[in-house]
Amino acid sequence: MLAYIFWHRPYADADRTRYETGILHFQAQLAQERPPGFISAASFRIEAVPWLDDQPGYEDWCLLEASWAMDPLNSFAVAGATKAFHDNVAAQMDQGTGGIYAHAGGETPLPVRSSVYWLTRPRGVDWQQTLTPVRARCPQAVIWRRQMVLGVPAEFAVEAPDDAEIDVPAGWQSRRVRRTRLGNL
Repeated sequence: MLAYIFWHRPYADADRTRYETGILHFQAQLAQERPPGFISAASFRIEAVPWLDDQPGYEDWCLLEASWAMDPLNSFAVAGATKAFHDNVAAQMDQGTGGIYAHAGGETPLPVRSSVYWLTRPRGVDWQQTLTPVRARCPQAVIWRRQMVLGVPAEFAVEAPDDAEIDVPAGWQSRRVRRTRLGNL
């Protein structure tokens, strides 16, 4: 399973309620259209992150069966019944960046309030051996590993319920970002 993650923020003068409603309408239509390989989608309001110029924004997660599902997702997002919803949100967006992450452990989904620990390992460190104890100490954690280098976000994402703490491996860089899932329509 892969996660296509898209971080974005609207223009400063955008109506946040309208922006969030647009995101939810887009995802509802995408779920209705069901591109091949699409599993589910969710969006979160997030704290400031470096890849959005240290400003708060939004984090959209599209879970996909595999990398082949990216082409249908892209096609369905900007065509047919989904296009108007996509274009509405895109017209309000000031900045965005994305990445593809592979599922590396844990069960999805998480509660409405959660945190993502964005981790970067020191070069030469075996990530599987190092992250296994993290999952053992926080069994609710879900681990994702960046595929290729598609942007500035960190190499690993460890999703955890908001009140859960993880033990960051020694020498690893970490940034905890709290988030709240946007509600259903």
